[in-house]
Amino acid sequence: MILLAAVVMAASPTGAAPRPPAPRAADPAALAAATQLVALLDLKGQLAQQGAQTVEQMAQGLAIRADLARQPGFVQFYQANTAKVDPILRKAGGIQAGIARKVFAEQSGAVIAAATQAYARNYSAAELNGLIAFYRTPTGQAFRAKQGRVEGEIGQRSGQIIGGRIQAGMQANQKALQAALQPIAALAAQSRPARKP
Repeated sequence: MILLAAVVMAASPTGAAPRPPAPRAADPAALAAATQLVALLDLKGQLAQQGAQTVEQMAQGLAIRADLARQPGFVQFYQANTAKVDPILRKAGGIQAGIARKVFAEQSGAVIAAATQAYARNYSAAELNGLIAFYRTPTGQAFRAKQGRVEGEIGQRSGQIIGGRIQAGMQANQKALQAALQPIAALAAQSRPARKP
């Protein structure tokens, strides 16, 4: 989950994080251990599964609908016109899904290589070998098997608790937000060329 979140965040123009400093070279022993750890954690499989879920959500039009929901008035418009809007969103979502599917297929190897390098640069070979030993224990295997579900539950509850309150706060302050953005509409109106009679 964390891996995909980093991928999506890096690809999102609004969620773009500042570029980190140039990474230091990884110790060869740490790199070898990191390669084993990444394989043991099945990051390739996790990325493929998360990518498939993302592509499916896009294909259903859910991703583009979530983006559009940020536009003032869209939610009400959508609720009043769901039957007409859903096919349009699925068509646009199909385009998104095709793009995302291709990017995941082409770039998954680079993401796995970057993850391997990140582990190797941030952990010593001894620490990585300790993690490998832990993940091979019954407790480590249980952690691996359940951690995605735990993270999903935390993410879902976080979205419900925080997201719902943010949305309610935005709706309660919609007039203030519109007033704050009004100068943009005035600037846009001024920049339009005058119509000739």
